[in-house]
Amino acid sequence: MLPKPDACLGCPFYGDGSGFVPDEIAPASKVVLVCQNPGEVEEIQGRPLVGPTGQMLRGRFVARHLPGVPVTYANIVKCRWQQGERRSNNLPPLGSHLWRSVVEHCSGYLKQTLVACPDAIVVPMGEHAALALTGLKAKAMLHLRGTLVV
Repeated sequence: MLPKPDACLGCPFYGDGSGFVPDEIAPASKVVLVCQNPGEVEEIQGRPLVGPTGQMLRGRFVARHLPGVPVTYANIVKCRWQQGERRSNNLPPLGSHLWRSVVEHCSGYLKQTLVACPDAIVVPMGEHAALALTGLKAKAMLHLRGTLVV
């Protein structure tokens, strides 16, 4: 597991200070896939989207629909929620104060990734990613499905 950077101090998910998963930036990315948070496999390997969900996205979706296209993989939240002695793949309720606080702590990392990929199409994978990227209210998320937000 990778240690969490000093910028993570004060985050409600800081826990024991380990388990940080940085974004994986591909040079000249044309697509940035943004998911919600890493799972156990990602945390252990220190790489985003290498667990079961990531294998599906990388192997089936990207390989089939984007062959040869440079893709950057990112998460809104850069670690798993440490609740006492155990870690969880779940996030706090969407839009809650705790959720907003964690997303705020991680937002600088994602901003750096997006700056590094200026010509890429950003694809939020799920409502947590879409809400964090757009800032829309949770109830408005249903209306985003299948639309392009510029």
